[in-house]
Amino acid sequence: MPGIAEVLSQLTNGIILGLILALVATGFTMVLGVMGILNFSHGLLFALGAYLALTLYKVTGYWVALLLAPILVGVLGILLENIFIRRLYGKDPLLVLLLTFGIAMAGEDVIQMLWGKLAYSIDPPAMVQGAIDLGFMIYSKYRVFMGLFALVAIFAIWLFMSKTPYGAIIRAGAHDSEMVGVLGKNLPRVRSLVFGLAAAMAALAGIIAAPLWSIRPQMGMDALLPAFLIVVIGGMGSFWGSVLGGLLVGISNSVAVMFIPRFADLMMYVLAVVVLLYRPRGLMGTRSVLE
Repeated sequence: MPGIAEVLSQLTNGIILGLILALVATGFTMVLGVMGILNFSHGLLFALGAYLALTLYKVTGYWVALLLAPILVGVLGILLENIFIRRLYGKDPLLVLLLTFGIAMAGEDVIQMLWGKLAYSIDPPAMVQGAIDLGFMIYSKYRVFMGLFALVAIFAIWLFMSKTPYGAIIRAGAHDSEMVGVLGKNLPRVRSLVFGLAAAMAALAGIIAAPLWSIRPQMGMDALLPAFLIVVIGGMGSFWGSVLGGLLVGISNSVAVMFIPRFADLMMYVLAVVVLLYRPRGLMGTRSVLE
């Protein structure tokens, strides 16, 4: 049986993993809530954040890369929405799903052409290297930084959504996008902003995860499936549902690593099945925008 220190360490790992996945999933759910689409290119944006940070890191260092890479990916997200996705609004959601899945597959090939198939890593900044004594356990400084950074980013997005006029417009668009246009607001601009913001959030998650996860072409798809399941578990279109779902997935994975490591990768699927059996719309979901 694992000792107390190991249990606490694994649970902390699970919480931090959950916060990283929640940061990806909240961007996914914002696009779903406001635009009514399943954006399967979201994982590609996660990977691009890590790769762009890898390139910038060699020139500018970690902190500047952490600032610039999400901005660049956010601009790319706006371009994707304007050039491709905007043409399919009001049509069968399956068309957008197929389009964004195709973009993700094509983007993965582009990544391999530009950066190759080998895996890379980024060294964490010096100030968060090494371990820290928390009293009850010795723990990685960078993991603590990851968790706190993801938590602050999620809270900042929530403040923007709930306390600013533009956030109010976005929330109104999630309930009735046509009403936003009737009230004289520029609906296409709102959608572009949401898509760009979600892209930047995915990129930010990819960058802060990069020093611990391998940077490789498939990392986007590896992040997309958990993010989608988290949205389903938390409730489609629910911001805090995505945060709760991310924490549940991360903690369940860590518990499984301690007691049934061979089945750890299956825990998020088991969790999704159990939740959907009792709450078909997710833990905090109401009527889905896709219904």
